[in-house]
Amino acid sequence: GVIGAFALSSNIFIIMIGLGVGAMFVRSITLYFVEHKTLSQFRYLEHGAHYAIGILAIIMLMKITTHIDEAVTGTIGIGLISIAFLHSIWENRQANTEE
Repeated sequence: GVIGAFALSSNIFIIMIGLGVGAMFVRSITLYFVEHKTLSQFRYLEHGAHYAIGILAIIMLMKITTHIDEAVTGTIGIGLISIAFLHSIWENRQANTEE
């Protein structure tokens, strides 16, 4: 929402609408995950999200002095969450095999 709002307009109201839509989307996804107990099925997904947030914070601090491309930032975040998701699937399969 934020990137799209800035890319389309410098109008503050358009930016606010973009932020609102983005926040509603994230809230909807969160509620869906809670209702379907996704975090209990994928036990490392929450950890992956926390690691991604931590790395993004470090990148934001590094951007004060150096240029880091947005593609790198996005790839790191998606990569960490993907690794956590895949590791959760692997652990679930290992647990089912042992039973």
